[in-house]
Amino acid sequence: MKTFLKSICRASLLFILLIRFEPILAQPISLNIELLGHWQNENLPRLNGYQIWNDLTGYYDSLTGKEYIIAGSTDSIYFFDVSNPKEIVLCDVEDGRSKNMVNRDYECYSHYAYCVSDNKNLGSLQVFDLQYLPDSVHKVYDSDSLSYNTHSIFIEAKSKRMYMCINRLKVGGVSAMDIMSLENPEYPTLIGRLNIPSFGNGTPAFTNVHETYVRNDTAYCSVEYKGIFIFDLINLDSQKLISIIADYPENGYNHNGTLDKSGKHLMFTDEIPGGLSVKIYDIHDIKNPKLMGVFRSNQGATAHNPYWVGSFAYVSYYHDGFYVFNLTDPSHPFMVGYYHTSPWPPKSYDGYMGCWGVYPWLPSGNIAASDMGEGIFLFKLDSSITSLVQTEKPIGPRITPNPFNEKLSFSSENGKIFPMELSIYDSKGEMVLHKKAMEATFETETSNLKPGMYFVLIQTGDMQWVQKMIKQ
Repeated sequence: MKTFLKSICRASLLFILLIRFEPILAQPISLNIELLGHWQNENLPRLNGYQIWNDLTGYYDSLTGKEYIIAGSTDSIYFFDVSNPKEIVLCDVEDGRSKNMVNRDYECYSHYAYCVSDNKNLGSLQVFDLQYLPDSVHKVYDSDSLSYNTHSIFIEAKSKRMYMCINRLKVGGVSAMDIMSLENPEYPTLIGRLNIPSFGNGTPAFTNVHETYVRNDTAYCSVEYKGIFIFDLINLDSQKLISIIADYPENGYNHNGTLDKSGKHLMFTDEIPGGLSVKIYDIHDIKNPKLMGVFRSNQGATAHNPYWVGSFAYVSYYHDGFYVFNLTDPSHPFMVGYYHTSPWPPKSYDGYMGCWGVYPWLPSGNIAASDMGEGIFLFKLDSSITSLVQTEKPIGPRITPNPFNEKLSFSSENGKIFPMELSIYDSKGEMVLHKKAMEATFETETSNLKPGMYFVLIQTGDMQWVQKMIKQ
């Protein structure tokens, strides 16, 4: 691996670390990443003779300790039990309303999976209840009234909102981004629409939000060739544009972004033209973002989706597969591991092939990835990576007892006091109890709840924990 500094002279001098690697022919199939499991069905139909799979997400059942992956094919939605990654179990397959799909997107909230597709024709918003896994999933909502088709979605648990990007409506054209309430998880409702600012002669600043990342109702919107627009959306009736990141090295079609845990650093990718680097910005002063660094795998490779986990960037890198970079110092990222999910080396970097998405937040620490042509992968990072900087895992509040009767007790880790919001849902997804607290330990009365299964949702800051509980 070779590194060099490249200076860029703008309003001030910025130093950017660019990473180069040895020629791709010299690279083995993997480095510091162990393959735990792989699932593929070669009999599934391929789009354009190649693509079977698109994006994926994960779900954790706290009562059973089981881990699941929801992945999309060109025709259907697949639900896998990956608790034992060496024996991946297909639990259920649900039809998407639209077929021959290049792109599907998924997010989980509480015990529900929200699914959309994007083909500019037939489609809908679908909601699946996951509480019956591993036996099956139940579709509880399938309607095109809120979305005829949608490119991508993002759910912020804290505000119980779902953001739907490039949301095409059956009547009413296309919305750059619509905002839905998930107060009733089984029946999303429209509560707002992003107001696109205008400049100069009144022309809209952009047309579409390709993807968004939201924290504390601040939305980091990737708006195609216009860069990233950052909005304060706390009050949807009084939306505020905070800042814009538009003039940066190797800019192109801004694809998506993500924050680190502190919320002070932003990482994003540009998808078109191919071969552009991943960027990191310092946003301590969110009104004046500053470029910190750029990095890449191999020259010519295109990064698709980046994920900032602890001190690492996990990147689905299309032709190059799955890459891991150390971001302990965000101004000096360096590669620490990779796994080439597609045949290696690629014949060329033309077109869209290879690793589409990564899901790095399973409690086991295992990492799931989807390759468009090769299937679903489960990985584990080698200790040579994790010993450098331990990946930070959220530790949730303790909820006891389970099963419960008259009361539930909640205690934070190590007695730390922080704002905590408690919501309890019954098996139908209806909220039956809601409480806010600012204590390290507290109890709540549950004698009025009927015996049965409940889902306890704890929210604190931008984190959420869901635990399945039984009332005796």
